[in-house]
Amino acid sequence: MLKRITTIPKVLVLLSLAFSFESLAEVVHGLPVAGVEIRGAHYTRDFVIRRELETRAGEFFDPVTLAADLQRLDNLDIFSSLKTQLHPSADSVHVVVIVRELPPMVPYISYDVNDQDGWSFGPAMKSVNLLGQDIFLAGYALFGGRDSFLLDLSQPWWGGNHVSFDLDASRNIRDNELDGFRETTTVLTPRIGVWIGQHGRASVVASYMRVGADRQSALLSQQGDDQLFRLGGSVGYDSRDAWGNPHRGWLSELEISKTGGLLPGDGDFWTVHADARRFQPVGDHTVVLAGLMSLQPGESGRQLPSYMDYHLGGANSLRGYAVDDLGPELFGTHQLLSTLEYRVPLVRPWEITIFGLSADIGIGGTLFVDGGLAWTDRDEFDLQRGKLGVGTGLRVLMPAVDMTRFEVGYGEDGWRFYLATFSKMQAQRWRLR
Repeated sequence: MLKRITTIPKVLVLLSLAFSFESLAEVVHGLPVAGVEIRGAHYTRDFVIRRELETRAGEFFDPVTLAADLQRLDNLDIFSSLKTQLHPSADSVHVVVIVRELPPMVPYISYDVNDQDGWSFGPAMKSVNLLGQDIFLAGYALFGGRDSFLLDLSQPWWGGNHVSFDLDASRNIRDNELDGFRETTTVLTPRIGVWIGQHGRASVVASYMRVGADRQSALLSQQGDDQLFRLGGSVGYDSRDAWGNPHRGWLSELEISKTGGLLPGDGDFWTVHADARRFQPVGDHTVVLAGLMSLQPGESGRQLPSYMDYHLGGANSLRGYAVDDLGPELFGTHQLLSTLEYRVPLVRPWEITIFGLSADIGIGGTLFVDGGLAWTDRDEFDLQRGKLGVGTGLRVLMPAVDMTRFEVGYGEDGWRFYLATFSKMQAQRWRLR
């Protein structure tokens, strides 16, 4: 540990521009911070940046603290680049944080692809920094294998210790071939979350889901659509060093919710998700070990709708298999999924600017092993029924969309090619995956 410095020679101040940032940061370590200046924030509100900074006027300068500040700013996913400058004087240091903002609002043509429904395309609009307050707002209308309409709102820091509010509203019209009916689903899901200390997480969630079908026997309701009301909560732990592309740390969550019962509507069942992910550094590479267990106790077709079953296979559950082939064989009201990935950075994230709009893009390679089992009755919980798949792929890391994956997987029936968005560990929690 370097000793705290109270003064530095004036000649060092004059020659500070000749020092690398790392060397200069070590030299001024321990000096009082005279002030922190923000540059380049033309749209982002000043308080959105400063609330992430522990490097503040009057505190003693620590390069480790400043590095953590920059990582928290990067986690906001509203900047394409972050830089710092240090301007020392005889008895203090002035810190400059320079940001380059992502476009506040972007119209574009979006797409969605999954193993059940295929491709859909359509117009979309996204803001990663609405009102300059790090509010995420996105909407799209996609048409094709599945007609989808989505509105997604996220306010990650409403007040207090990261009190957050999220709202997802969607409508999907699709041929549910695995369950044999034409499905129209409307979902509204608000969630309120909070941090517990630095790494603890907790949330409460409510959900309304309305499901229509062209075949009444596919529903719980004897007449009209199913209406499922859900109320639940979660606790979790998050010690990842970075949110977009973690290299070290844990991400875990236990979520329990109740559908029906004392709530109105159809259905009467519990849902439990136990999700754990470990990111372990191996030099510059990363090993990811993840597991998900989802339990839905209840009688299928009577208390629990059959369309809530888990069908395995595909890019977001069990790579190496197609859900159309494996799904009718390996399905149930419960699932156990495991993932082992070895991630290699191929192209470090770099900033690109087109027509004055900036974004950062990176590329990584992956080797993976997936395992999966689905069951309903207790005697079906047999690891010999489980399947394994292996493969490799490329991950294109992009702001606001996490990643796009190009992967090939090998299972019992040979090779499969996949194109998907978001990490597999995130997407495997979704109903439509």
